[in-house]
Amino acid sequence: MNVFKLYRRMISYLTVYWQWIVLSVTLSCLVVIFEGLSLWFGASLIKTLFTPESQVLVLDPQITFSNLNDHLKYWTYQLVKQDTPMKSLQIVCGIMAVTFFLKNILIYLKALVTCRLNLNVVRDMRNQLYDHSLRLPVTYYDRNKSGNIISLIVNDVENINNSMTSTFDKLLVEPLRVLFFIGMLFVINVKLTLAVFIIFPIMGVLISQISRAVRRRSKRVLEYIAGLLSILHETISGIRAVKMFNMNQYELQRFKEENRKFIHSSFRATSIGAISSPLTEVLGVVVVIILLWYGGQQVLMKGSFGAEDFVRFLIFLFSTFAPLKAITAIANTLQRGFASAERVFTVLDASREELKPVQPDKIPAFKDSITFSDVHFCYPGTNEEVLKNINFSIPKGSIVALVGSSGAGKSTILDLVPRFYEVSSGQICIDGKNINEMDLCGLRQLFGIVSQDTVLFNDTVSNNIRYSMPDASLEQIITSAKAANALEFIERLPSGFDTIIGERGVTLSGGQRQRLSIARALLRNPPVLILDEATSALDTESERLVQAAINNLIENRTALVVAHRLSTITHADRIIVMENGEIVETGSHEELLALNRRYKYFYDIQFAPVKNSA
Repeated sequence: MNVFKLYRRMISYLTVYWQWIVLSVTLSCLVVIFEGLSLWFGASLIKTLFTPESQVLVLDPQITFSNLNDHLKYWTYQLVKQDTPMKSLQIVCGIMAVTFFLKNILIYLKALVTCRLNLNVVRDMRNQLYDHSLRLPVTYYDRNKSGNIISLIVNDVENINNSMTSTFDKLLVEPLRVLFFIGMLFVINVKLTLAVFIIFPIMGVLISQISRAVRRRSKRVLEYIAGLLSILHETISGIRAVKMFNMNQYELQRFKEENRKFIHSSFRATSIGAISSPLTEVLGVVVVIILLWYGGQQVLMKGSFGAEDFVRFLIFLFSTFAPLKAITAIANTLQRGFASAERVFTVLDASREELKPVQPDKIPAFKDSITFSDVHFCYPGTNEEVLKNINFSIPKGSIVALVGSSGAGKSTILDLVPRFYEVSSGQICIDGKNINEMDLCGLRQLFGIVSQDTVLFNDTVSNNIRYSMPDASLEQIITSAKAANALEFIERLPSGFDTIIGERGVTLSGGQRQRLSIARALLRNPPVLILDEATSALDTESERLVQAAINNLIENRTALVVAHRLSTITHADRIIVMENGEIVETGSHEELLALNRRYKYFYDIQFAPVKNSA
C-alpha cells in the first residue's frame, strides 16, 4: 500500500479530534517561539559583557532581508541596554529565565494534550478493530491464526498509535523548529548557511533508504509476535492435553523457536534503525568543522561577520541538529507504524458481515419449511466440493437428523443454515425465500444452537444463560434452567446463579456446561433448533440428563440434528444419511433399517450384541 495513502488513512483517526490538534499546534508554535527567543538573547551576552559600547544605535529605517539581522540586533540592544553592563546582564538573564520557564510550561501542557489525543486514538482504533473482528465471517477465522487478531488489537494498534500521535506532534514541532532556525541562519549570514546545508540532501537520501529497510524488518517482527501469541493461546487453552501427553518440552521448543525468530528479526530491525542517528550526527560534525573553518576565518579577518553573529550562528546551527535527529527517528517510527498499519488495514478491508441491531420486521416469518435445493459447497480458497447435490426440506415442527461418517458434511450443512458460510451454488430457502436475500441478524434470530463444543464465558451462571436474551429477568432465567435440568446443580454452586464459572466454564462438568447451553437456547425460545452432536462427549448419566433437556428444548419446535449416537434420533421424523458430501439415504428410522444399507450398518455397529468368545 502506498505510504502516503497509509499515512493519510492513519491520520484520519486523529482529525476527528481537530480541536485537540489545533491546541497542540498552537502550543507547538509557542514553544518554538520561546525557544528561539531564549537562543537569540543568549547570544546577546557577547555584546552585553564584552563590547557594549560597539552596538550600532542608528539604522536605515527601511527594513530589508539583507539588513534584517542588524535591525534585530538593534532592537535587542534597545531592550537590554542599561546604565551599566551589570544591569544589562541582569536584564538578559531575566529574559532568558522567563523564556525558558514559559517554554517548559508550554511543553508540559503540550504533553498533556498529546497524551489525551493518544488515548482517544488508541480507544477508537481498538474499538473499531474489535467491532470489525466480530463481524468477520467464520471463513476468516478458519484461514487465520487466533493469535493474529489478538496481536493486531494489542501490538499493532499500539505501534500505529505511537507512529501517529508521537510523530504527528513532532512532524509539526520539529520541522517548524528546523525552518525557524534555518530562517534565522539565513538572516545572520546567507552565504555561510548555503555552504553548510549543501550536505543535507545527502542526509535525506540516506535516511530514506534506512527507513524502507526498517519498514520491511518491522513487518516481519509483527508477524513473529502474532506467531508467539498464537502458540500461547493454543497452549494455554489446551493445557490439559499438553500435560496429559507430556508435551511440555515439545511446546517449549515450539515457543523457543518462534521466540528466536522474533528476537533475531527484532535485532535486525533495531540495528538498521539505530544507524540513522549516529550517521546524522557524523554528518553534522562535518558541517560544524566546515563552519568553524570558514566562519572563523571571517571573524579573524574582521570582515562584516562579527563575533556576536558568529556565536549566534553557531547557537542556531547546533539547535538545528536536535530536531533533524528527531526527524530521523520519526522516519523509523513511522515505518514501524506503516508495517502495523498494513496489517491492520488489511483486516479492516476484509469483507465483513453486515450486522445491525435486530428489528422485529426483519425476522423472517417461518411458517412452512426450510428447503435445500441443489446445494453445493466448497470452502473458500479450495476447489474440492464438500457438499454435492444436497436436496431436502425440513417441514415446520419436524425433527430432521443427519447421520454419517466423520467428514461426510453433516456439520457443514448446519453452518450453512445460519449463513456462517455461503453456499457455492444452489440455494437454501425459508418459505420459498432465499436466505441470502434476508437480513443476516434477522435470519439468525430464528435459530438456537447447541453444539458439542459448548461456548461459555468467564462470567456468572445467570449472565451466561442471559447471553441469548440480555434483557431477560431472573424469573425467566430460572425457568429456562429448570427446563434444561440445570437448576439442581446451579443451586448447589457457592453463589448459585451469581457463581463465576471460569473461562469456557472450566469449573463445571461437561454435562453441566451442556445444560447451561441448552438453558440459554431455551431462554431465546427460537422456532428452529440446530443440535450438533450435543451429547456425544458425555457420560451415560450426563447424557440422560442432557437428552431429557434436549427433549424439552425441541418440543413443539423444528429441529435439525447431527447425531453420533443413533439412540438419540430414532424418534426423528426424517433421517438423512450422508457420505462424501452427498445424501445416500433418507427416511424414518424403521424405513432405513428395512433398506439394510448404510444406516443399518451404523446401527449394527452401535447396537449389535457383543459376542463372547468361548
